[in-house]
Amino acid sequence: MPQSGWSHLGTDDLEDISGNCELCGNKIRYVYAIGHPTWGAMAVGTDCCDRLTGTTDSSEFHDRRISQCEKRKRFVDSPRWRPDGSDALAITRAGIEVRISSDDGTFQLAIDGIRGRASYPTILDAKMKAFEFIESGDAAAFLATRLVRRSRERGQGHPSEAGPAVIGP
Repeated sequence: MPQSGWSHLGTDDLEDISGNCELCGNKIRYVYAIGHPTWGAMAVGTDCCDRLTGTTDSSEFHDRRISQCEKRKRFVDSPRWRPDGSDALAITRAGIEVRISSDDGTFQLAIDGIRGRASYPTILDAKMKAFEFIESGDAAAFLATRLVRRSRERGQGHPSEAGPAVIGP
């Protein structure tokens, strides 16, 4: 078997340690598909992928994935979730307020006061969706687009074209 010339083809998370590395036989959760022009493809674990491809791409992917999972767990379990006085929980992350309310046994999100259409079966599902929406940058993009649309509807043009804010009478 060639010891060099391998390239990374793709990655899969089995979500459990249920796979086996085709090179060393170790149990693995993250499967890296690698290929070689004269050998074909193999499904290997993190260390074997790094060794055969001559990179640290799979180790870095694994580290980022673990870090993201830990951040999500801290967000979901955070003591900063607080009741907001109307049977909802609220938290602010990255300057974005998240509220989770319950209606008919399902849970809904409101981002900076804008209620979403989707319902989630558990509060955990709603918290995880809120985390993903914020972390992906989609929440900030949604709010920025909404701000531009509202400004245009009011005839104010783009928010960046407005002059300084005037507070008071």
